[in-house]
Amino acid sequence: MSLIQYDFAALDTLTGDLNRNFARLEQLSGQLRTQVNALATHWQSAQGAQAYQDAQHHWDRVFDESRTRLNNLSSAVTKASSTMGNTDMRVGRTFAV
Repeated sequence: MSLIQYDFAALDTLTGDLNRNFARLEQLSGQLRTQVNALATHWQSAQGAQAYQDAQHHWDRVFDESRTRLNNLSSAVTKASSTMGNTDMRVGRTFAV
């Protein structure tokens, strides 16, 4: 029989890394939007500007969905880690003398 082992520190690190990396993506997205908005006054055609706006709206929607999914994943990892730790302690107490 193999041992069941949880690396709680690694789970905490995973959650932190997910949140940090997504925050970095949000920062880069904001920088890109700022640069594109500065260029927007130079569009040569209304069609080009509209095509960009359509693409930007699509990107924003996908990005928001990704943020929601990542937040859900982060919360689930945190909850699972806590649940595993609490369960491990309760099981350990059943064998205490």
